[in-house]
Amino acid sequence: MKKMILAAFVAVASLTANAQVWVGGEVGFNTSKTTLNGTELAKENNVTIAPEIGYSINDNWDIAVALEYAHSDVKGGANSNGFAFNPYVRYTYLKSGKFSAFVDGGFAYGYVHTSGVQDNTNIWEIAIKPGFAYGLSDKVSLVAHVGDLGWRFAKTGDVKTNAFDLRVTNAITFGAYVNF
Repeated sequence: MKKMILAAFVAVASLTANAQVWVGGEVGFNTSKTTLNGTELAKENNVTIAPEIGYSINDNWDIAVALEYAHSDVKGGANSNGFAFNPYVRYTYLKSGKFSAFVDGGFAYGYVHTSGVQDNTNIWEIAIKPGFAYGLSDKVSLVAHVGDLGWRFAKTGDVKTNAFDLRVTNAITFGAYVNF
């Protein structure tokens, strides 16, 4: 038994000694205002914070998890807070100097509470997200995701929504990673 524990410890230590761990994430903000003949009808502010941590298995494959918090503040309306858990794998299929192209594939579970609404929303998603990275240095990279292809299921009380997404222009995100 002691030999098995020692062997497992040595295996984990050797993997982590050669491992490339990275942390980073994305932060987002948007605001919108709707008016009719100069009268403000609605105003909404949204903030998203999505830190993530990843582990480079080799030059082409990474595994990672993102944790997301989103807050929506609607003037004169319902405010919401949401949380999501998103584990995924990344395959880097192109490297050229400091530039690389990759695709992320994974699933996500989200939970949204909206003020004034009795039932909370549960969301499940499976998606593929292409992206690009540019290495500013050996330790810091800028990252952008451009669109997604996926399926999403949401349930609020008895209301169920199935959605298939193929988005390009309205799903562009930016972030940064630090490699250790």
